[in-house]
Order: sequence, then C-alpha cells, then structure tokens
Amino acid sequence: MLARHIHYFLAVAEHQSFTKAATALHVSQPALSQQVRQLEESLGAQLFDRSGRKTRLTDAGEVYLRYALRAAQELQEGQRAIHDVGDLSRGTLRIAVTPTFTTYLVGPLVETFHRRYPNITLNVREVAQEQMENQLLADELDVGIAFDQAHAP
Repeated sequence: MLARHIHYFLAVAEHQSFTKAATALHVSQPALSQQVRQLEESLGAQLFDRSGRKTRLTDAGEVYLRYALRAAQELQEGQRAIHDVGDLSRGTLRIAVTPTFTTYLVGPLVETFHRRYPNITLNVREVAQEQMENQLLADELDVGIAFDQAHAP
C-alpha cells in the first residue's frame, strides 16, 4: 500500500465524492476510483458506500479513516524531518577524535558548532584511530579527526 492510496482515500472521504476528490487532486476520476479499489482489495474491506448521491464511509471506512489520518500526519512529519536534516536545522552528528585532539580542539569546536546549529545534537567520542576507522567503515560515525594517515583503504 502506497502513500498515494491513503492520500486518495482521505480526499474521497473529505469530499464525499469521487468526482470532487479527483478534481481536487488533479487526477482523472477513473484513476482515483482504481486506486481506491486497489486499497479496498488490499485491505479486504469496502471503505465507501457508493449507492447514494454522496459517497459515504462504511463502518470499515470510518475505522480506517482514523488510522489513515494518523499515517498521513506521520508521513508529513517525516517529510519535515528530512527537510530539517537536509538544511541542518535538526539532526545528529557523530564525531570521533583521537585523545590528542580532545584537550585543545573539541571544546572550541563544539561551542562554535552549537552556536551555529543549536538543534543539531553532537555525539563526540574519544577513540583510538584504528577503532575510529572501523567505526567509520561500519557507518557508526559521520566524521573522524586524527593526526596519522589512514590505515584502512
């Protein structure tokens, strides 16, 4: 089941009409009907009563509506979170430094970074270079700072 199915379902529920929902979504009515039919088949339940003038939710549709609204909200929040990570307004940065750097570099670096990006969480670890390289290769770190040349390819 795709986000499109949920989006289409919610539009039909809101407009109580396949035609009005299709217009609002800028899709053809047959395409919208087909997507809703696929959703109903995948759920094994009829979501809309199409017999009257208005398209109404069935009991199963009423129950599903609550979950579809929550799913749509979660998807929107996911999109916002991706945007926030992309523009550095929110997220986490995992950094490792060798013990040599800890005493004179980490404090000022963290302070400057936090002033510039207050909603980014810094996770700073002090590790030996060999461990750092292994953690970078295992995607357990985003950045590693060390004096010596890399040992890993």
